Amino acid sequence: PGTPEDAFETLKSGGSAMSDMEDMSDMDMGGIEDTSGMSGESGDVVPAEWPPDLVYPMYLVNGKPAEEAEEFGVRQGDRVRLRFINPSASTIYRVALEGHRMTVTHTDGQPVEPVEAGVIRIGMGERYDVLVGADNHGVWQLAAQAEGTEGIARAILRYEGSSGEPPPPDRKPPELEGRMLLYSMLEATPEANAPPEEEPDEVVPVTLEGDEERYVWTINGEVFSKADEIAVGRDRHVRFEFENKTMMPHPMHLHGHFFRVDNGTDRGPMKDTVLVEPMQRLNIDWVSNNPGGWAFHCHNVYHQEAGMMRVVRVA
Repeated sequence: PGTPEDAFETLKSGGSAMSDMEDMSDMDMGGIEDTSGMSGESGDVVPAEWPPDLVYPMYLVNGKPAEEAEEFGVRQGDRVRLRFINPSASTIYRVALEGHRMTVTHTDGQPVEPVEAGVIRIGMGERYDVLVGADNHGVWQLAAQAEGTEGIARAILRYEGSSGEPPPPDRKPPELEGRMLLYSMLEATPEANAPPEEEPDEVVPVTLEGDEERYVWTINGEVFSKADEIAVGRDRHVRFEFENKTMMPHPMHLHGHFFRVDNGTDRGPMKDTVLVEPMQRLNIDWVSNNPGGWAFHCHNVYHQEAGMMRVVRVA
């Protein structure tokens, strides 16, 4: 109960789930291994589920709770396009559609080479478009598990002519334990207009740090209220080199531009929001072709409010 402002005050007083855990700064990073044994095409380890800052009493799809879930009607043989958007303040979701496979076609509105996945992990601010073949008549659960919790948001996929009862509100589709979409599996299509592959004109280190006890989150050691702008030249190939020194994932979002995620393929997906995992190093490349001052921040709104934000100034 209470307002977001109340929640923020609780977090600042040491009320987050992570603050109850022992100091993990010297933790063996093998602890980030996925417990289900899933891995990506290139052998990447599937991200672990860390406790979120806040656990909510209810999770929603299109504004509706699981007990009053919205139903999407389809006909046998339809080809359905779903657009997943995570507008949450502090929740990462793992989304799966029971009885069906999803083919990912776009990330943050930018086209990628189609790739199949059983479960899609969506950080705050991220968007994914998927195609689903309606070839399994019945009534099915579209579930979004709040990462690090048992909470489920859901909708119902109902085929025309199906009169059966929907699954129970807390049902977890077995697909949630299936093949997870990872950035390493995504490749931008030629029309995505990715930056050049040569070395960048400018390199900007971006160190993400935090103090759970005081609930202060920083970029390059500075909170937003005391930080200088990050200045880059006009029409330059810019690389941000992320280093996450915290034990929480941070969905980092750059306004006004799309960037290429370096996933080792030279054809990484074009996005405007990227999840930087605990203790991870990750590069993104972008072209500074949109002049002005642009917000650059963690899309966990409480981390942003607590300092993890800067202004990027394109000359």
